[in-house]
Amino acid sequence: MSGEPPDVVGAWLHSHEEDTETAAVYRPADHPFRPSRRPRRGLEFRADGTFTDLRPGPDDRPREVPGRWRDEGGGRLRITFPAGDGAPSDLSVISCADGVLMIAK
Repeated sequence: MSGEPPDVVGAWLHSHEEDTETAAVYRPADHPFRPSRRPRRGLEFRADGTFTDLRPGPDDRPREVPGRWRDEGGGRLRITFPAGDGAPSDLSVISCADGVLMIAK
């Protein structure tokens, strides 16, 4: 990552078919994904610092889990879930360009 904060604002779905050994690949939610047998996880970063983690629910439909995000610098994003729906975590953005968000595994 360059010294600039990553421009991750938007809704992203996991493109697990494109994952590498070291990176999870996400594409914009409107990307024409091929059908998948497993549900796609999603991340939505809003400019106001709110965050939604789309997790597969018990019936495989996405379950929205609200949270917050902030840029920690150096490509690191801090995710928190104030409602207690998950432990805080850090995401390391490898790159975010041309409709591809790559996050370190």
